[in-house]
Amino acid sequence: MRVLFAAVSAAVLLSACAPTNRAQVVSAQAQPPAENYVWARNDGRRMAENPELLRQGQSDQAACRASASGGGTLNLQAFTSCMEARGYSRRRV
Repeated sequence: MRVLFAAVSAAVLLSACAPTNRAQVVSAQAQPPAENYVWARNDGRRMAENPELLRQGQSDQAACRASASGGGTLNLQAFTSCMEARGYSRRRV
């Protein structure tokens, strides 16, 4: 009887060490890694090497973000269309 009591007690104590939210652990493992994208000029000129182009790119992004935002959220499709119309494309890093 003491052996059974000791086994049950050990099982209860060890269960306290297990994660309390298994769904959270599983969902964290199931998420794919994030992909990184940047906006690049379609004419091939690098903004990082030219401060004027960098300022223009930042200005274009700000204008597109402002026109595609409404109610505190960004409409990604509208933002993408705006950037493409200004001569940029999304590229994976």
